[in-house]
Amino acid sequence: MKCHKSDQLKPYFDGKLSPLESARLEQHVDLCIPCQEELAHIMEGTPEAEELLAEELLSPRFTELVMEDIARQEKSRNKRKTWKKRSMDIMKKTAIAVAGLTAAVTFGTMVSPTFANYVNSLFNTVKDVDGGLKQAAVEGYAQQINKQVTDKGYTVTVKEVLADPTRIALIFEIVDKDGKKLDFKAGNYEESFTLTDKAGNDLNPEGDGWARGKYGDYMLVRQDLYDIFDSVEKVPDELTVGVEFNKIMDTEGSWKLDIPIDMKKAKEVAKTVVINQEYTSPQGVVIKLDNIMTVPSASLLTLETAWNEQKNKEYRKLIEEKGWNDAPEGPRKEMRLTPGELMQYYLTDYGLAYEILDEKGNLIAGRDDTMFETLNGIRKNEVRNTSKGKGKGEGQGRVWWDGFAPFTGHEKLTFKLHSIYLNEPASFEAKISLDELSKQPVTVKNSGSTFTFSKFHLKTTEEKERFGRHESRGKGGIIEFEATLPNDIVYITDWKATDDKGNVYRMSMDNGDGEYTRDKDGRVQIKSALFISGLEKQPKELTITYGIQERQYRDLNWEVPIQLDK
Repeated sequence: MKCHKSDQLKPYFDGKLSPLESARLEQHVDLCIPCQEELAHIMEGTPEAEELLAEELLSPRFTELVMEDIARQEKSRNKRKTWKKRSMDIMKKTAIAVAGLTAAVTFGTMVSPTFANYVNSLFNTVKDVDGGLKQAAVEGYAQQINKQVTDKGYTVTVKEVLADPTRIALIFEIVDKDGKKLDFKAGNYEESFTLTDKAGNDLNPEGDGWARGKYGDYMLVRQDLYDIFDSVEKVPDELTVGVEFNKIMDTEGSWKLDIPIDMKKAKEVAKTVVINQEYTSPQGVVIKLDNIMTVPSASLLTLETAWNEQKNKEYRKLIEEKGWNDAPEGPRKEMRLTPGELMQYYLTDYGLAYEILDEKGNLIAGRDDTMFETLNGIRKNEVRNTSKGKGKGEGQGRVWWDGFAPFTGHEKLTFKLHSIYLNEPASFEAKISLDELSKQPVTVKNSGSTFTFSKFHLKTTEEKERFGRHESRGKGGIIEFEATLPNDIVYITDWKATDDKGNVYRMSMDNGDGEYTRDKDGRVQIKSALFISGLEKQPKELTITYGIQERQYRDLNWEVPIQLDK
């Protein structure tokens, strides 16, 4: 399952988020298992990851340390390295359990001179590739390169490339002197990449945005281009990707390659349909559908969203009334978000769901920011989604780029807004006697929710351990539960547990192994577990609370007809 907040992980690692945005994301990732897995995939194979994963687990002071840079405002290269190190710390603490998983790589499509033997393209034959890449390969937009360099007994080969005005991807193979392929999840690799035009101008001077991961038996390196070029016209006809490895499997050496990429064919087939339609929801969310750009591997929708002035006034009034404007004016004594800042983070977050329908009203693509795609069943044919903040103010403005498998073969489509998701304060509380819980399940009804708790388990070691369907690492308590949420509530978070002595513990809900369904009345039902971080002794009583619930709004009426070129 993919969390919509995972779209911010790459900009975070690249150092493109502000200190406050970074701190908010860290708080979220610390509690969100899908984001932990996504971060592990993003970071998998990097030298920092391999080094950190080889060390001992983080100390219990981690939650204090992750916020240590929040008050710093400079955007220097050293700052970016600090963020990378901290992101690796988050990955190690919260996602080490998934570090051994194969990276779920989704990359955009690429264009090149027609390649007749497309059936043999790695982009087409590797089973994990998305539908957009497969379609681009079938249409002949994968280019065989097979350019290689050898040093110190290792040979680096660039096998293939796919490129279009939105993305570049290169498939690498590295073998040792005996011809054995290397495992890209083991050992150390140090590499850098450049992007230049025909005149040698550096188009990405800070080197941001490059990512690599395991892709079957190969390494795939990618770079998104829509952050570098804001239109197809600005993409040069010829690009060169410079590749340099300085270390392979702890062996230092020099492996350099220049990979020329002809973008002319990709640009020729790229089509942009300007839509420029705007809608304001009853909740005060303004959505503007700008355009759809279609390239061989994807159809990319560009949307802009923001709150209207009335919604902003309501938000500011709530923050003032609840006293959630407690951000320190001067230097911070504690490098963590204040309770008010944390509430602001939740309350300014929002998500969307929409459908793309064909001429007959059939669903051909869909985006859904709910945590669990089974709840609505409209998420379909996604290639890649990302967003970034827009302008200044209170941070609600965003630009979204949503990629889907190409909408080829269709002349008319309909964009239909399905849902808007907004967070709101909640006040659920359940007092549980653990002695009573050991004898039978305990049911609590509060704030419109019904919870049945069962099977408390105290985990006394730092090692990974499976308890029933659930797996956790680190010391703490585990409580399984079943719940029915209030009408229109689809997610709950900001969990805390307080023992009978007044000690407060952070809690997280297991999203990875949980079950999320709807009952006959449409209410969300959950079967999952709560992990109480740092609990070392079984208390007599626990008071469990959550402070945020996500509400799904369906009272929307916006459909946009879209005429595509034949």
